[in-house]
Amino acid sequence: MLFGQSVFQSVVARLEREADERPEEETQTSFSPRVIFDPGPITTSSATDTKPDNRPLSAYLDLLEETTALNAAPKVEEPEPAPMPNYLEKTSLAEVSDELAINDKDTLDSLSEKRRAFARLNHPDAVPHACRENAHLRMTAANLLIDQAIRLLPLMSGPEKRTP
Repeated sequence: MLFGQSVFQSVVARLEREADERPEEETQTSFSPRVIFDPGPITTSSATDTKPDNRPLSAYLDLLEETTALNAAPKVEEPEPAPMPNYLEKTSLAEVSDELAINDKDTLDSLSEKRRAFARLNHPDAVPHACRENAHLRMTAANLLIDQAIRLLPLMSGPEKRTP
C-alpha cells in the first residue's frame, strides 16, 4: 500500500491524471480503457449490410454456413461388423479346457506357451470390439486353468522350473 492506496489503485490514479493532462486530439487516437468495444449489430449472412463493421461478421457467417453444409452431407453407412467367430462363442470353462488340452505331461514351459498361443488369438485387444466381452471371458477361463495347472505341477528341482 502506498499512502493508503494499493499499487493498482495508485497506477490507475496516475493513468487518469495523465489522460486528463493530454490534449483532446491525442486522447481520441489513443486507447482508453473506458471505451467499450462495439462490434455493431449482429446480422445473419443473408443481409446485404455494406457497413464496414459488419463485413467480417458476414464473411464469418458465410463460412460457417458453408462448413455446416459440408458437415451435413449424407453419411456413408458403416458396414455391418463381421459375425463373431465360432471359437469366441465357446466361453464355458469346460470348452476352454478342451481347447487348451492341459494334461499331466505338461511342463511349466509348455503351459506358458499354451497361454501365449491362446492369448494371441483370444486377447480382447486383438479381436473386434463386438467380440471383446467373449474374448475377456475366454482369457479369464484360460488364465484360471493354466494357473491352476502350474500350481499342481509336481515340485521339480529348483525354483526356476516353477516360476512362469
